[in-house]
Amino acid sequence: MDGIALKAELGDEARRLGFSACGVTSTRPFTEARDRGIAAISAGRMDGMPWYTRERVEASADIGARYPWARSIIALAWPYHPARAAAPDPDGPVRGRFSAYACISGRDGVVDYHDLLAERCDALIGWLRTRVDGVDAKRFIDHGWALDRPIAERAGIGFAGKHASVITREAGSYVMLAGIAVSVSLPTDAPSRRGCGRCRECIPACPTGAIVAPGVIDARRCISYLTIEHRGSIAVELRPLIGTWAFGCDLCQEACPINERLAPEPLEVGAPGTAGGPVPNPDLVECLELNEEDFAARFRHTAVRRTGRAGLARNCAIALGNAGDTRALPALLRSADGDPDPVVRDAASWAVAQLTAATRPA
Repeated sequence: MDGIALKAELGDEARRLGFSACGVTSTRPFTEARDRGIAAISAGRMDGMPWYTRERVEASADIGARYPWARSIIALAWPYHPARAAAPDPDGPVRGRFSAYACISGRDGVVDYHDLLAERCDALIGWLRTRVDGVDAKRFIDHGWALDRPIAERAGIGFAGKHASVITREAGSYVMLAGIAVSVSLPTDAPSRRGCGRCRECIPACPTGAIVAPGVIDARRCISYLTIEHRGSIAVELRPLIGTWAFGCDLCQEACPINERLAPEPLEVGAPGTAGGPVPNPDLVECLELNEEDFAARFRHTAVRRTGRAGLARNCAIALGNAGDTRALPALLRSADGDPDPVVRDAASWAVAQLTAATRPA
């Protein structure tokens, strides 16, 4: 089949499967992105993520060397809905926040986006094999060894904002990225020429100062890293800056004026219970007091499973300390005294101290 026609059909099929954007780039090495990744490791900005190694960066930057049969890389963006912060409710539970991507839904409710995108990428590969015999393909979804943002940029589906996330025309930065290396030569797209201009709104919006320069993130200070990837206690000086985030953070995206125009409609605030999986504004006390069995039942097939039970409880304790609602004191005292994990006990004790100090007469 003619490459131009095949690529057009490929884009149509990708959108039919739910992707908001589809582009194509070559397997030429991503040398600039490789150098940036190695510089980040050398500067210590990726400390705490031992899986992010120089070996991984170098291999991810040269897909063609790892898969000599590959002729093109398909870049894909999957849109998701932003989430609003719930208004304070003195009669309701103390609510925190989950990053909106944790609330992505599939056919059977909230799912881990890795699983959803893998299913849709496999469907797209299957479609391509009905058009071209003997196609080899390898998909990459976030945890695969590929540089998803540089692939997306070079394939023209968006540009990296100053918050370092890819901004697309179709959904702003509220997208999850995937890539597929294929043994088919497809016409390539030109990189986007768009950018943030002089806008810097996302930089001061980060309470921990994790955006140290336009497009440069110090992961060690990022709320998403602290609440998801980080294991053990969170530094005391960073705890007040986390606010009520229990999983991830969307503040830099929420500050972006481009997202105000292009992001999908926000999720409804909805009920605070997590029996059906992650919700945008969860009941923090409920999540703090989950046991291992209940945590697994609620979050096993979702992105929140990455924290583990103790990680989520730690985050919720800190969020409750920052929320300033003394109704959480009984639950925090129980956790401070009886949680099986010392990190959770420490976080709960800190939260108790925050709340009692706030109510102490001056």
